[in-house]
Amino acid sequence: MGKNLFTTATIYCLLFLSFSATSQIVNIEKQRNNTPDSIHWTGNIKLGFNLVENNKTIITVNGDMRHDFTKNRHLFLSISKYNLGKVDNEDFLNDGFQHFRYNYKINDWLVWEAFTQIQYNERINLKMRWLAGSGPRFKLLNEDRYQLFFGTMYMYEYDKEVQGEEDDLIIHNDNRVSSYLAISLQPLDNLQFNSSSYYQPVLSDLSDLRLSSESNLLIKVTERLKFSSTFSIVYDSRTPEGVPNTTYRFSNGVRWEF
Repeated sequence: MGKNLFTTATIYCLLFLSFSATSQIVNIEKQRNNTPDSIHWTGNIKLGFNLVENNKTIITVNGDMRHDFTKNRHLFLSISKYNLGKVDNEDFLNDGFQHFRYNYKINDWLVWEAFTQIQYNERINLKMRWLAGSGPRFKLLNEDRYQLFFGTMYMYEYDKEVQGEEDDLIIHNDNRVSSYLAISLQPLDNLQFNSSSYYQPVLSDLSDLRLSSESNLLIKVTERLKFSSTFSIVYDSRTPEGVPNTTYRFSNGVRWEF
């Protein structure tokens, strides 16, 4: 009884502490303003591995990689993420995505952006989701330690979902509006808070919508090493059978920047 309880608790703790992806809303305005006439590379890599051997073998692996390339008015961004968790040979966590984004700075308060993303998540029966979109992003506030952005764009979404006991494949083709509000705060030199919230209804049926929010607290340990704590929550009005409409994740990890 005690071993089973310990194993169950360990599984949930490892799932709880698996770190999530960086938000699609990325604050790069300050970097571009600091390097208006030069080529500028930035990036970071996160890696995690856990192994627990009790009466079951529990393994979790996760990775997160980001690269930014800035030149004058242009920004290219790539984000990759992968999470895997196993109890013996059974997955309890398996998801990942690849995201590419291009931004063109029109003036100090307006950026045009375009992106594409492909992802999967076995735990919510999402076989594959492909996204592509484009639209403007507005800088509403730009103080030294406080920034606020609003963006809205057209987004095409192609989904393959597993449905029912016989694993039927359901395909969705949706045209959505994707609007977001993003805030970045840095009250102290070694403390930064970022939060972004999305509203994504289907154009033909506004009651078919997705809401999501992600908040991240970043604490600088050294110039390159940082501790990160993230909470994200997603509401989807249309989910596969047996999948809850609301899901959330809390995660902690360390980040190395170069």
